[in-house]
Amino acid sequence: MCHAEAVLCVSFSPDGKQLASGSGHKNWVLSIAWSPDGKHLVSGSKSGSEEMDPWYLVGTLVHLSSPCRRFVTSSKDGDARIWDVTLKKSLICLSGHTLAVTCVKWGGDGIIYTGSQDFTIKMWETTQGRLIRELKALERYNQAKGDSPERLVSGSDDFTMFLWEPSVSKQSKKRLTGHQQLVNHVYFSPDGKWVASASFDRSVRLWNGVTGQFVTAFRRHVGPVYQVSWSADSRLLLSGSKDSTLKVKTWHSYSLLDYVPQILNQKVCYFRTDLGD
Repeated sequence: MCHAEAVLCVSFSPDGKQLASGSGHKNWVLSIAWSPDGKHLVSGSKSGSEEMDPWYLVGTLVHLSSPCRRFVTSSKDGDARIWDVTLKKSLICLSGHTLAVTCVKWGGDGIIYTGSQDFTIKMWETTQGRLIRELKALERYNQAKGDSPERLVSGSDDFTMFLWEPSVSKQSKKRLTGHQQLVNHVYFSPDGKWVASASFDRSVRLWNGVTGQFVTAFRRHVGPVYQVSWSADSRLLLSGSKDSTLKVKTWHSYSLLDYVPQILNQKVCYFRTDLGD
């Protein structure tokens, strides 16, 4: 079975027996989400209406209750809305952002989190839509960046990487060499102090995120390494490989903490669901 247009989103049902894909109804389908019980599927699209700003559903998680009836959407108009599947209507409008809401998550403790182009994250309770707290993401970014210029790292098929300070110079700050095959993925740690790189040479390399100085290499994978990801506190580094394993590393001791075997070529998604109302 084929779509007539580009496929923009896919999602397995919670039991893994069904796969949903989004391409277009009257306009592009930008997001799809299953209810935790697998009985409902919601999709969000760009409306294409000339009477109102196009809206879209992004980053949606469906609230867990019995039965599963509510879900949340976010919109370019700056609002998020809680909907009832059975009543087929919006129950609560979460207003307060000044620009488009580009991400929304329904947390496990019953709180909804919205992220916006206005550089804020807002926390909402879900019975009346009351704003609990506002997190100013730009302030945290400025604290992490400090007085240093913003840095950029790029990886290439020529086995090299470059560290840049675009606001300072058009020339790269440092050329990072050492990989023996093309670089698949590069990723700054959340605190900006480190850069991890993944390569087809089956290694993960760690670099100083400020100077570009090489720190160490992890070589426990037996296949190409496709992607890396940092923990929020920048202490753990996760790598995923063609060898069907995930490996967790701690940078300060350069040791392998654990490995997570996976079925070959299988991709797995995890949902965090709300256990309360």
